[in-house]
Amino acid sequence: MREYTQVALGLRSLAIKVAVFVLLAAAFAWFIGGSIFPGSQIVNCPEVEWAGSRWYAQVKGNGSHPAPVEWRIFRTDASGDDTEQRVGIEGVWRQVRGPVVADGALRYGIESESRAGSNWWLVTVDASGHATAAALPAGSSPGLAALGAR
Repeated sequence: MREYTQVALGLRSLAIKVAVFVLLAAAFAWFIGGSIFPGSQIVNCPEVEWAGSRWYAQVKGNGSHPAPVEWRIFRTDASGDDTEQRVGIEGVWRQVRGPVVADGALRYGIESESRAGSNWWLVTVDASGHATAAALPAGSSPGLAALGAR
């Protein structure tokens, strides 16, 4: 009977030590601004005013497993509502360049990746908020000059 008591006391002691360790690990992770089980991290890029709305790009990275980041473009209207701007580019966006306001339009350069490969697009948003996308020649990537910056 005595051996079972010793085993029970040992297991209780181990359980208390594990609980204290997990509690301190969670407190330390919170203290340094992290998490024990990281999730997706979302960063909003600086906004630009265009045609009565605020426009910004958003990048999302996954903290739980290695994967490339994903980009999206958002429009914030005068009432403060955010809506994702659909531009008709299929695939996962790997890079976004811009925005550049030039020649009466807001422009972004977007690299999308699909099964067919990687391709750069020039997205132009007119004053009414309508976006059009045009594919750039294969192998090219837009610099700020190609977006219309001076």
